[in-house]
Amino acid sequence: MKYVFPVALLFALLVSACGGSDKSQNQGNVSSDTENAAEDPAPVEETPDEEDSEEETVSSEPADEVEEETPEEEEEEEEESISCTWNVAPKITGELNLSGGNILTDARIGAQEGFDRFVLEFDSEGSVPESYEIKWVFDNDGGETVFVSDDLHLETEVQGNIALQVKLAGSHWDIVNDVEVYEGPNSFSSSLLGNIIEVKFGGSHAGIILWGIGVDEANGFRILEFTDPPRIAIDICVADLSDKLANCLVAGETWEYPEWLSPDFLNTYCESNFVSS
Repeated sequence: MKYVFPVALLFALLVSACGGSDKSQNQGNVSSDTENAAEDPAPVEETPDEEDSEEETVSSEPADEVEEETPEEEEEEEEESISCTWNVAPKITGELNLSGGNILTDARIGAQEGFDRFVLEFDSEGSVPESYEIKWVFDNDGGETVFVSDDLHLETEVQGNIALQVKLAGSHWDIVNDVEVYEGPNSFSSSLLGNIIEVKFGGSHAGIILWGIGVDEANGFRILEFTDPPRIAIDICVADLSDKLANCLVAGETWEYPEWLSPDFLNTYCESNFVSS
């Protein structure tokens, strides 16, 4: 007997076979998408890190440039603010024979911005000495010390091969009552000072007080006078890039020198001790 396969059943089997094939293909696509989704976060997570790193690098470059430029600008401003505007010429005033009764009571040093300061204080009942001679002296032998003196009775040796020789009319004794008034240190030094090496007291005699200020460089300096109590401040530049000889030669335009000095005193002193820069 001939077997006849039912058409309906055959159709059902064909539909079932096609559906299973599509499902398997769809499951395969989903699995592939899931694996890709698991791999994608790694690059996504790394990318922000790389971008952040690049941003930090880019942002740090301008900062570095600013940091490099800022100190240079600050240094230029600092150099301008502390540039030495004083000359190296002697500061001399008063009578030829320095002699006076002003009594020295105190002495001190201090570091300022751009200069070192040495202060001499006198008895409050007196005044600032009316006569003094303050000038650079040199040790031409290249030694480590230099002598300062009053050319009469007093002298002392100070560290350095250049010194500011300070002679003033006065005494550190109360001559009338025969009492030593100034009992402070005979020498000063400090690592805070920029130019001064040592300040040393040479004593007083016959109305003259002597001090020596040893330095690294003979730079421009100025003299200031104060009252209440009477004081003299000597300010010495830490650095001096000026033409020292030229400024020394014209110092008479800003300082009134006594008539007892010879007319060529300033020229001789300046040209003997300084060279033009």
